[in-house]
Amino acid sequence: MTMTSQTITLNQFHDLLADAYAVCVNDTLYFVGYDTDDNPYIADNDGDDYIDLSTVDGDIEVHNNYVFFYIQGQPIQLSFLQLKSLTN
Repeated sequence: MTMTSQTITLNQFHDLLADAYAVCVNDTLYFVGYDTDDNPYIADNDGDDYIDLSTVDGDIEVHNNYVFFYIQGQPIQLSFLQLKSLTN
């Protein structure tokens, strides 16, 4: 099976984040938020682990079930979570 990826722009990445409530990064749950300038970030539950997503290093690659990019030289593998309603 061939794994394919697509490179997207930072604006396209931010559009993907617009509908996200929570994401998984390197096996850790993060919540999506926006600063006072409407720049996206992700943070863990207590806010101690904060990642600014307003800029990334190089390409943003969209794979079948995750997005891969670098921030300040650190690799980030981000998966979007689908939240299910318990009521209809």
